[in-house]
Formats: sequence, C-alpha cells, structure tokens
Amino acid sequence: MDMLTISDLENTVTQIRRDILRMVHANNSGHPGGSLGCAEFLTALYFNIMNHNTSFNMDANGEDIFFLSNGHISPVLYSVLARRGYFNISELSTFRKIDSRLQGHPTPHTGLEGVRMASGSLGQGLSTAIGAAHTKKLNNDNSLIYSLHGDGELQEGQIWEAFMYASAKKIDNLIATIDYNKKQID
Repeated sequence: MDMLTISDLENTVTQIRRDILRMVHANNSGHPGGSLGCAEFLTALYFNIMNHNTSFNMDANGEDIFFLSNGHISPVLYSVLARRGYFNISELSTFRKIDSRLQGHPTPHTGLEGVRMASGSLGQGLSTAIGAAHTKKLNNDNSLIYSLHGDGELQEGQIWEAFMYASAKKIDNLIATIDYNKKQID
C-alpha cells in the first residue's frame, strides 16, 4: 500500500474514531478515552510507518511487528486492523459479544489476525516486545518492533526490569511509545 496523504490519514482517523464509539456504545462497555487518544498514533503506524503484511502470520519474517501492552484500548487496535484489511470491518459489530474474537483485551488464541500476544496484565507488553526485538536481531532480520504502553503501567516493576535488560542487550530495533495521558483507573 502506498503512503497515504495527510488528508487520507485524517479521514481514516475520523472513521476509526466512529468505529470506537460505535463498538463501546453498543455494549455500554469498554475504554473509549485511551482508544480515542491513540487513534492518530496507530493509524500513522499501520497506514504509513510499519512494513507489514495483512496476510498475517505469527513469524513476521522481514516485517515490522506491533505489540499493544495496554490491551484495554482494544477498540482502537481492532478498528485499525479491520480498516487496514486484516479482517472484515463487519466483525467490529461483534465487539465484546459472546463467542466474538474481539473481546475487551486482544488475544491470539482466537486466531485474530494482527494480534500476537494476549494483553491486559499491564507491564507485560514491553517484555514481549523486547523478546521479539532480540529474536529479530539474532535472526539478522532488520525489521522493527513497535509497542504501545499506558503511562500508568510504568509503575510495574516488570517494565523497569525489561528496560534494563534491553539496555544490557543493546536492543536498538524497538520503539516503545508511552501514551502519556496522565489518567489511570484503580
């Protein structure tokens, strides 16, 4: 896919925001704030930045990979994946319904294209992303790993242990982004 223009990206973000609101409103359940706040980031990543293939496979040889650590913002990930062509857009209407692949937190066990890890326990996404980045380096694969984290999960010790490991192993093919929105729920 060719890179989109700014106007195309803005239109895509608008549609993704509509999808998020429809999914959350239909179930009176979900986390719209974080999803809406990360719509531009994930749209830019999936539509202009990452080298990836929508004919999804878990190995992703020669492809960039994205890991969502703060899995409660699944509506934005689901919409972006559907709008990018990983699965049919009509599936978005099944969000959080019984037997749907689109649950409150993404999981790979349902065969959901574009999802490589179960997310929900905050702090674990960075360790997974670092493992994938280290594997890419060991396999001489120059692709990048991207991850997204909520600012609240920075309180998890596992995050800091993962950062120290990445530094010690000179992991330089990982771009970890923090959604610094200064909001969290206990």
